[in-house]
Amino acid sequence: MTARARTGCQPCRTRHLKCDHATPQCGRCEASNRECTKGYPYRVYKSKFADDQKWLKTTNDLTFIDETEGLSNSHESGSESDTPFAPSEDRPSTPAGSTSSSHIPRSAVSPSLSSIRLILDSDTGQTPRSPRSFTSLGTMNPSILDKPGAKIISSKPPIFSNDDFVQLPSPDPSTGKAFVEEDSVALTYEGFQNSVAPPPPSIYLDTPVWPLTDPSEAVLLRHFVQNLAIWLDLCDPMQHFQVEVPRRAGICPILLNAIFALSARHLSHIGNYDSFASNRYHDECLKYLIPMLNNTATISDETLFAATIILRVLEEIDLPDSDLQGHMLGIQVFVGARDPYAIRGGLSEAAFWVGLRQEIYVATVKQKSVKINLDQCLVDRSVEPASDFEWANRAVVHYADVLNCCFGPEGVAFSKWVELKDYSEKWQEMKPSSFTPIFYREANAEKREAFPEVWYSHACHIIGVQHHKLGQILLAIFDPKIPRVGGSRSTAIKSMEEQIKQDLRELCGIGLYNRWTPPGIFTASMGIAICGDRFDIRSDQEALLDVLVRTENDHARRTTAVQNQMKEAWGWMSED
Repeated sequence: MTARARTGCQPCRTRHLKCDHATPQCGRCEASNRECTKGYPYRVYKSKFADDQKWLKTTNDLTFIDETEGLSNSHESGSESDTPFAPSEDRPSTPAGSTSSSHIPRSAVSPSLSSIRLILDSDTGQTPRSPRSFTSLGTMNPSILDKPGAKIISSKPPIFSNDDFVQLPSPDPSTGKAFVEEDSVALTYEGFQNSVAPPPPSIYLDTPVWPLTDPSEAVLLRHFVQNLAIWLDLCDPMQHFQVEVPRRAGICPILLNAIFALSARHLSHIGNYDSFASNRYHDECLKYLIPMLNNTATISDETLFAATIILRVLEEIDLPDSDLQGHMLGIQVFVGARDPYAIRGGLSEAAFWVGLRQEIYVATVKQKSVKINLDQCLVDRSVEPASDFEWANRAVVHYADVLNCCFGPEGVAFSKWVELKDYSEKWQEMKPSSFTPIFYREANAEKREAFPEVWYSHACHIIGVQHHKLGQILLAIFDPKIPRVGGSRSTAIKSMEEQIKQDLRELCGIGLYNRWTPPGIFTASMGIAICGDRFDIRSDQEALLDVLVRTENDHARRTTAVQNQMKEAWGWMSED
């Protein structure tokens, strides 16, 4: 009897995902901008074995090696014993003479969000190790603070209590596996809604840790609230990362340690804070966060989503901009595992928009498409009347669509380019009057000024206008209507060059003259990475380079690779 005569595409089969069999490209491949190659059709026949069928004897212990394409490159460097987590002592041992099986990758999981490939719902046969018991929050020796020039450093491990933090359950062996790769989205909500999730582990304390008794940790928390949360609450009227996240951190050690790790790293870059403090908080945070991402219940927890967002900011500070491609795209894990209609509102929505801007930053610097499904209920591509925050988010989504059009695998489609160009003009025409600068002054050439002085009244106006201008720049560069030959080509290219130079000058002017919103200068650096090489006047080049240097020195955002690219394009390397 024939059981099945159809098969999904090869990418879906490799990732153990259900394919919708759509042609010429299935829905999953289309959503992730992946090449959809059809798998080989096969049939499964069910039949009874003969009564005298002979069977080979097997050993008592069997180990199945995962040969999934996503892990094939790591098999050479690992061994069968390199499991991500040690077996639980509570796990019943295999009786003598019985046959046990496990399904494990050979390579160990690296405790870093920049390189880990998560194995979600895998039947590893392993249970995460029990958390170690740490001392409770104590008081730092006051004499340390009294010494001139002394650094404020934590004298004890980051907080986690073995009494308040229960051990995680084993993954459900009946579910499939999904691998998160650096250039793919392997998780979808459909795969999770049909699975049987184990009971969620406890990630919250019974009582808040307030008040903190360690001065160094109080400094770190205050630094996050007063200086770093503004990076994340740009288009959030409720300011969730400044208000809600610190409140939840009091009962969620993972979130609190993520905050401590980010603040400590930022302070060590811009000041003389202990450079090793961040590593301690970061390691302790990941030790508990990583196994929790193997659980279908906790992966939908919006507090862990926020913690992952904060750790992404930390990684962007830590990693050279040339290594951004190695990021674990944490937002893909959380967004892919959730119902597309369950993200609207609250901390989940706030974290989604921050994560999308993080993805856009990486995609711009690496000149890649955005690998995140934008078909969410909260994504709005209309030009209907709305709040300024929604208009800013529309500009962010539009720029993500432009990135996908320009750097997608199929190249720039003329119809799509026209659609995006029309929307860009509509956004510019229909946006609220509040997006008009409250002050504008042209650059003074006599004073060797390269950028105009532009002031805005709110961060959402800055982010919305800047992302709209980034979209204008890319649409101009990839304009399919520019003649490829003939006398009119040079005229069209010259006009295009002048347009993108003017847009970049305004981008940098917005970033430089709105210092109270540091992401403004981050976004200006993105524009320089795209088209800064087109400037040929030395004073302009020096001004662009100064923006990159300020971004790294003042805000600990790595721009060294972009600086070197610009210097090489301008011919400065030969002068050195």
